[in-house]
Amino acid sequence: FVNMATLATLHVCPSCRVPGSTHELTKNRAGFKLFQALLDAFDKCPLKHRVDIQPTECLSLCPRPCGFSLSSPRAWHYLFGDQDPQNNMEDIIVFIRQYLESDDGLIPRKQRPKSLQKSILGRIPPYKTCV
Repeated sequence: FVNMATLATLHVCPSCRVPGSTHELTKNRAGFKLFQALLDAFDKCPLKHRVDIQPTECLSLCPRPCGFSLSSPRAWHYLFGDQDPQNNMEDIIVFIRQYLESDDGLIPRKQRPKSLQKSILGRIPPYKTCV
């Protein structure tokens, strides 16, 4: 059993850009807009003290931008791409709530919000320590 009331980390790639876009300034990229939208959404969210939102240099999601990963100690880790910075905030928050309320972070595909069912790129099993 994992106490999911502990902090989860949300890593967001602010350098993601949509295919065909030029090498615009980072602040104009879709990934940066996703990062900013998440910061804004969590500023008003009751989960804000349980989620640490961190920019990361790159998540290697270039063919499927924008993306984020979600992790917590001893819980499943997730990687998502294809996020829309203007329309996916509610689904991301719902998924993070499900994640934090679960025993081990494992959220079956059909229970995830619709936009996060097809945009998953991978999940990684929890790290188990030897005692």
